[in-house]
Amino acid sequence: MTPPPFVSVIIAAHDAAFFVQKAIDSALAQSGAHIEVIVVDDASTDDTRSVIHSLAAQNDAIVPISSPTNLGPGGARNLALARAKGDWIAVLDSDDSFAPDRLANMVHAAKRADADIVIDDFVSMRPDGEILEEPSLSDRRSAGAITLADWVGLNVMERGELSFGYAKPLISREFLVKSGVTYNAALRNGEDFHLVLASLIAGAKLHFTAMPGYHYTRRAGSVSARARHDHLRALLDADDVAGRQLDANAQAVALRFLARRRKNIERLMTTESIMGDLKAKRFGGAVAQLLRHPATTGRLIGHLAEAVGKRIGANQ
Repeated sequence: MTPPPFVSVIIAAHDAAFFVQKAIDSALAQSGAHIEVIVVDDASTDDTRSVIHSLAAQNDAIVPISSPTNLGPGGARNLALARAKGDWIAVLDSDDSFAPDRLANMVHAAKRADADIVIDDFVSMRPDGEILEEPSLSDRRSAGAITLADWVGLNVMERGELSFGYAKPLISREFLVKSGVTYNAALRNGEDFHLVLASLIAGAKLHFTAMPGYHYTRRAGSVSARARHDHLRALLDADDVAGRQLDANAQAVALRFLARRRKNIERLMTTESIMGDLKAKRFGGAVAQLLRHPATTGRLIGHLAEAVGKRIGANQ
């Protein structure tokens, strides 16, 4: 019989003491795969390190790593990548979880498609497990191969558009070793998008299953829920580096998508700056920024409507 695939699940955990065990348990519970779970405590200020080491003492499949300084999700995952032994690498956020047969299904899909990277769809849910009726990736794209230009086009960060960067990849470790691709440690969000983008630039084949196997938790205060100016600036810098690696003729479509993405990130940065002025009651500054950047009006209205909705919900 063919042995089950060996998958290294990597988890970056920062101040995740109350929910990291659920993520670890969902990885260990995978059917049809041999699993190791590499969990990096990214200089947490709570009991995350103790929780991880306690679980590791009970199960040899859990590999604990502690970082003395906060590296961010990319840097912490790079520590895990360096320790991984599996044939495949699966990324899992510390407050999310897998469907029970997710990894086996993704490995099988990778082998059928001769792909180096596989992504699937996700289900959004609240921390209590309630499933949220939200748009999915498969609403935008059917299953199949995704090219470099497709990948950038699916991540241009248009207002109200669900980006494929939310997908958590399964990646061939052999490809990562041969290509030398790792996470961009300077990024505090968008790091998975850029890992896949760097892999595609290095020649990887990407396949989308369109199956909902990842359980994404909508948690208030998570890094992905915030858009800090310095984080967005780092994204722009990383986009610029990627753009310089593309051929202006052969990959012209991807470059045009990158240009659209830049405009949208810049508008988001301006919107966040205006929102900061409004929260601080610097109304003159907010109006001045809006007059200089009128293209941000639609995004600003959306952010204000969301803020009002959250306040109304909190008061009910």
